[in-house]
Amino acid sequence: MPKRIAIIDYAKCAPEKCAPSDGICLAVRACTHGIMQQVDGPYDPPMVFPPNMCQGCGDCSQACPQNAIIIV
Repeated sequence: MPKRIAIIDYAKCAPEKCAPSDGICLAVRACTHGIMQQVDGPYDPPMVFPPNMCQGCGDCSQACPQNAIIIV
């Protein structure tokens, strides 16, 4: 069975809209495994880093108000 992972649609991702006060992506905050990060800082899109470490739990997808993350 293939492993489930989070895929980010960067066309929909907008940390400045979902967290205008501090730019910290709500999906990053929800990642209980600490794998999703905003590498370049607040207001920048998150990345799953390293991608092979994603657990596919869906916490990030559920937290994203922009519906920019899907689990495949």
